[in-house]
Amino acid sequence: MSSIYSERIESLRTLMKRDGVDYYIVFNSDSHMSEYIEDFYKFLQYLSGFTGSNATLLVGKEEAILWTDGRYFIQAKKELDGSGIELYKQQEKDVPTLREYLHKNAFNRIVATTGTLISRSDYEELVSELSAESNFRIDIDYAAKLWEDRPKKNNNKIRLLPKSIAGLDIEEKMSALREKMAKYKADAFFVSDLADIMWLFNIRGTDIEYSPLANAYAFVARQKAGLFIDEKAAPNELYAKANFYGGLIRPYSDIYTCLNFPEGCRILCDKRSMNARLYEDLTNLGNEMIDVPHDELIPKSIKNKTEIKNAQKYHVLDGAKVVRFIREIKSRVASGEKLDELTAAEYMDGLRAEIKGNRGPSFETICAYGENGAIVHYAPKKENAKKLRPKGFLLLDSGGQYDGATTDVTRTIALGELSEEMKLDYTTVLKGHLRLMGAVFLEGCRGENLDILARQPIWDRYLDYKHGTGHGVGSFLGVHEGPLAIRYQIRKETEQPALAPGMIVSDEPGIYLEGKYGIRIENLLLCVEKKKNQWGRFLGFEPLTLVPYEREAILAELLNEEEKAILNSYHKQVFEALSSKLTEEEAAWLKEACAPVLNGKKRDIGINLL
Repeated sequence: MSSIYSERIESLRTLMKRDGVDYYIVFNSDSHMSEYIEDFYKFLQYLSGFTGSNATLLVGKEEAILWTDGRYFIQAKKELDGSGIELYKQQEKDVPTLREYLHKNAFNRIVATTGTLISRSDYEELVSELSAESNFRIDIDYAAKLWEDRPKKNNNKIRLLPKSIAGLDIEEKMSALREKMAKYKADAFFVSDLADIMWLFNIRGTDIEYSPLANAYAFVARQKAGLFIDEKAAPNELYAKANFYGGLIRPYSDIYTCLNFPEGCRILCDKRSMNARLYEDLTNLGNEMIDVPHDELIPKSIKNKTEIKNAQKYHVLDGAKVVRFIREIKSRVASGEKLDELTAAEYMDGLRAEIKGNRGPSFETICAYGENGAIVHYAPKKENAKKLRPKGFLLLDSGGQYDGATTDVTRTIALGELSEEMKLDYTTVLKGHLRLMGAVFLEGCRGENLDILARQPIWDRYLDYKHGTGHGVGSFLGVHEGPLAIRYQIRKETEQPALAPGMIVSDEPGIYLEGKYGIRIENLLLCVEKKKNQWGRFLGFEPLTLVPYEREAILAELLNEEEKAILNSYHKQVFEALSSKLTEEEAAWLKEACAPVLNGKKRDIGINLL
């Protein structure tokens, strides 16, 4: 079956044949290796129809293959139907990686991609699978030739943040950065990651939907700093501020023509966020490029006191709106009101918009009823939004961007009658969620050390979920802030930092049963110091998210005493923090929702959950 996407793939192959290209790689990326990208860069979606955030497309003379991760397997299967593109499920048994596929099929052949859309680190890895560097061309941009009516790049106005939001002045951040640069005896640090630039210069933009980012490049030298950004986007206050730190502001488009470093400079960069063409240009100017993980130089993952205070403030306001949503949606569905996933999502977004300081959602709201809950990143559309009924689960995963904080919360909501299987699965997920939230661990532990706490109750039932347990979260920045993560896989390309006080990470285990339902429970947690003694410094978590769990879905008899203590303590905290932000009726509802969970009747289910 032919589709517009199969026709576009054939048009691409025609250009490849003309240029002598055997394989062309399309990365779902922008020039800064961002996770979420603006429409201008969505060439992969244009060619394939796939709308997920993580994917790589390889087009050969005969085959076309798309790689994506477990969050998108069900979604990709639907969206690729009729395109002629084969789905390769990452990390599944016997599924080769892109590197492995190229090594087997493209050795000594011509492979091409757009050099501004591949990181230098990925470029080096892929070159190692080919016979020679000359076999990998990065000078071809087929999007510019094929994509009709391509969206324009954004250059929206940016904002300069006051110290009451940022916590530190630009000068303070620059001074700390230059001290780190001196340890490397570096002349400059070239910054490509958009979130790093926003944090360092205390600015925020709106060029990328859901993320307060602006298209920019930056460098920091020993005495000066430079910011490449659209001149019309930069406010006058930023130009004035630049004088304080010896800075200069140049047009974003000048980045490839105005790199006037003296020959022989030692330049720090992160190969994972710097694109291959920019790295090549700087190297060709005679500079020594030194690869350093950007989080070693830009400590944005460790929130300062002001950022923590703002996070706590907005999570209370955010939680009150989520509570209002849950109470209202349950009542309206029970009364027979005709609602669907999309109207429910829009209702949640509208509630957050009422909060002073809200800057919009932090990602597209996931509102999935019934079997759609098994699609991890499902987002309802007008043409396919499922009607809500007074039974089963509604999975709501949503968040907001605020002047000083980013929120992300998931609750699986019981709209009515639940089966025993649903309650068992919900309780299993809750057990893992509570165990991670209540963890105490020695300083030096990383996400890989803690992941099993959340997965163990799920693994005990020989189940799993195809996504990480947790991700870092920015301070009025990206809702996914790397490299911090909680997952069991050890990945050399993204070495995990040790958890440290001030870090914010999500806790979101789940169970997804295709064709039936999905369950996910998510809080954002603040890493804090618990105790320091002769054994070392012990750390733990304090919940930032304040929203009750679904008591009618909990099988209390399957919770051990520690889990019940964590649950009841959390619910007590939720009620105390939110009750004054609600109406009298809402506060009464919340009191019941947060009532202590006591011992239930023991049952033999034939499964070890304890």
